[in-house]
Amino acid sequence: MALTVAAASAGALQATPSDAVAHGPATPQVAPLLVREGERLEPRPWVAPVADYRLTGRFGASDPLWASRHTGLDFAAPEGAPIRAVAPGVVTSVSYDGAYGYKTVLALRDGTQLWFCHQSEQHVAVGDRVGAGQVIGLVGSTGNVTGPHLHLEVRPAGGAPVDPQQALAAHGRRV
Repeated sequence: MALTVAAASAGALQATPSDAVAHGPATPQVAPLLVREGERLEPRPWVAPVADYRLTGRFGASDPLWASRHTGLDFAAPEGAPIRAVAPGVVTSVSYDGAYGYKTVLALRDGTQLWFCHQSEQHVAVGDRVGAGQVIGLVGSTGNVTGPHLHLEVRPAGGAPVDPQQALAAHGRRV
C-alpha cells in the first residue's frame, strides 16, 4: 500500500528527483507529492499531457506573437489528439478564455493549478475528479495560435506561472 504525503507537510522529508542533477533541484513552488515505496519516499510521477508531440514554445520565451513572455510550455500535436491530465485533481474551470481559447483548469491536492489551453473539445465538467492519464479534452487551435497545440501552464497555489518543464521534471517526467 502506498502512503501519500504532501511534501510541504512532510517537515524535514525532501524529495530528490533522480534527474535533479540534470535539471536542478525541485523548486519549493512545485514540490512533488511523495509516495512511500518500500522504505524510501519517491516523487509521484506525472504523465505526459499528449502522446505524440514536439515542443514549440518554452516558458519565458519572447516572441512577437505573444503579448509578454511565454507563460507555459507548448506541445504541438495533431488536431484532435487526446489531452491527458498530468496528475490527479479536481476540475475547477471549463471555459473559453480569449487568447487561451478553450481552457480546462485542474486543481491538484496541494493547490497547484494546471491550465490546459487551446482545446478543440473539452471532455470534463467543473467538479469532476480526474486521475493522472485520464483524457480531459482534445488538442486544438482555439484562441491566439498559429497551429494546433496544447499550451500547458503550472500555477502553484493558483498564483504566477512557473516553468512547466521543471515542474514535470520534479515529478519524474522529462519532456
